[in-house]
Amino acid sequence: MRAARLFIVPVLAALSLAAQEPPLSGAWTQTKADDIAAAIDATVKEMAFYKRPIARGRLRKLNPAYRKVTITITDKGVAVKLDDRAPILMPAGGKAAPWTREDGEKFMVAAQVGKDQLVQTFKNEDGERTNFFKLSPDGKALTLTATVKSPQLPKPLTYSIHFGR
Repeated sequence: MRAARLFIVPVLAALSLAAQEPPLSGAWTQTKADDIAAAIDATVKEMAFYKRPIARGRLRKLNPAYRKVTITITDKGVAVKLDDRAPILMPAGGKAAPWTREDGEKFMVAAQVGKDQLVQTFKNEDGERTNFFKLSPDGKALTLTATVKSPQLPKPLTYSIHFGR
């Protein structure tokens, strides 16, 4: 009886902890991605010919097809790590917080967490980006749909990247 308790108690504790972890939390690896270069070309094609290469280069640099995303959701906040970049830390409850990208550009960043989705928003004077993470009904796939808006762009840039566990 004692041996059974020694086995059952840790198993129940592990199951309880696993049940508490939000389904979006964890490491996800890319399974496929939209043609981001084509989406960028479609976005900038209406721009003046002398602005187009500048916008295209900047958008390509800032919108890679991420290979891995790690999401950590706690009652204190949300952390999103893309590839080998530093995690982006955001307070819980959708409150915006300052964040500085690796290149020194400053943003206000916020996260809204739902049952099967996470909406991450970056804003500054140049525009805004929204990362919409949506969990599949079976919990085995995650889709990131990114939308970039700027007064400098004739229309928003939108593309998706799909991930699996």
